[in-house]
Amino acid sequence: MSIQHLISIEREASLSVDTGRLKISFAKTQETHFIAACDIAVLVLAHPCIRVSLAVFQELARQGAVVVCAGEKYLPCSMALPLGSNLEGAKRSFLQAKHLNAAASQQWWQQLVAAKIRGQAFVAEHFDVALAQRLRLLAAHVEPGDSSAREAQAAQAYWPAFFAAISNPIDFRDKQGATDPANIALNYGYAILRAMIARSLACAGLCLNFGVGHCRKDNPFNLADDFIEPFRFLADMIVWRLAQDRPLERFDKEVKKQMLSSLLASEVPLAGKNYRLFHGVDFAVNSFCLSLEDPRRKLILPNQPARPGKTPSAVLWQADSFSDETQ
Repeated sequence: MSIQHLISIEREASLSVDTGRLKISFAKTQETHFIAACDIAVLVLAHPCIRVSLAVFQELARQGAVVVCAGEKYLPCSMALPLGSNLEGAKRSFLQAKHLNAAASQQWWQQLVAAKIRGQAFVAEHFDVALAQRLRLLAAHVEPGDSSAREAQAAQAYWPAFFAAISNPIDFRDKQGATDPANIALNYGYAILRAMIARSLACAGLCLNFGVGHCRKDNPFNLADDFIEPFRFLADMIVWRLAQDRPLERFDKEVKKQMLSSLLASEVPLAGKNYRLFHGVDFAVNSFCLSLEDPRRKLILPNQPARPGKTPSAVLWQADSFSDETQ
């Protein structure tokens, strides 16, 4: 999986497997595309007339890929994850269960929340320097388990300023049933990130039910919802940049395409280096696997303060880079 692709199909098409390759056929235009199944990380199906053979699901699962089905407003409505792709699965699930509601989980959640707030501060730096400083102060005082609710305090300060900076009709986060373009775009970006993270967690042999901060019994993706937190700023930054280019009046196919290409081209700073998004997610997940073995190990997450003698790397944005999107 050295080359990671996110494939989004938005026209009527037929998908099958041909000698280990994913074959995508468009009947109306007589087009046929091939891509090695081992190079696919996420496949997004975003048209009601896409036909997929069982062999496609089997081969993609064998290669550790995630299949996402999109519904209304291009937002994902289902996700299929690979199972049994890592021999460490049983061992790591046992370790996760061992640490449920333990001190280690409280410390992991502390690190995830602090990284999330630092990401918000990075975005806020572009439109409100004073807010960015306040957010960094909050991030520095997150307690184990976020017992003092620093995450909520940061959200109350961050979101009204963020939406005001992009002239959005509403000034609050709307996760369910959003009708304003900014919230729809954010929800789309988060859904793509969630799929990438869920894939990485599953391929690492981790049980997604066992979260460290998210612990809902009816949520099969608790751990993915934990690890998306430090990466949310990527979607926030893309939405903010799109709004600077032109008013974000609606979430249409063009906005979706720009969000997807920018997200895939983004890089995240981890341990003093920049990593492409797929590799950055894998890096963070691997640090969690190591911490399961020894909870004294710190998670390696985006936007962490540089260690003494290290120079922090900046996040790179390449919105015009190649997008692995088949249309």
